[in-house]
Amino acid sequence: MTSTREAVCWGGPAVVTLFTLGRVEECLREDAFEIPGMRPDEIDIIRMRPEPDVKEVAVWEYDLVFHDVDQDIASYLLQCLPRVCAGAEGVAWSAFEGSFHFDHLFTDDVAEQIYGYCMAGEEPAVAWEDEIRKSSGWKRRISDARSAVERRFPAWFLPGRAPRSFRATSSGTTPEPSPPIGC
Repeated sequence: MTSTREAVCWGGPAVVTLFTLGRVEECLREDAFEIPGMRPDEIDIIRMRPEPDVKEVAVWEYDLVFHDVDQDIASYLLQCLPRVCAGAEGVAWSAFEGSFHFDHLFTDDVAEQIYGYCMAGEEPAVAWEDEIRKSSGWKRRISDARSAVERRFPAWFLPGRAPRSFRATSSGTTPEPSPPIGC
């Protein structure tokens, strides 16, 4: 891939893939993704369902579609990630399509594919530029993020506890006026 913008716009409109892992079971409301002057044109929601005995966290994928590809997505993420993170009561991150797997959550092998993240109560980090995402500093930040997630959700990372299989269910919805969408 030659740039983050090209990667998120490969199919035409910009598709920003945003994940949440948190204590809130319900998916987020449409207004969690709105910032002044910018909101997704469409939102596809995928509920990641772990093994039946995993009840400590809820995991959601939100594919945010922006038809105007000239918008400043890095600035959008700096404002949106903290809102989404707070709404999920956990962590939120944006990464390239195909990079998600629980066995590789914030690991070195996917660090270059994560272009933004935020932990509840902390400032967001966005690496829109390829050279930043490929740097040792960014890998160190991603490793620190994993450590923070492990501390906040310890039962999730116990040996032999990490889920190995997930069912994904897609809602294929677009934003509605208020209540939870696609949940």
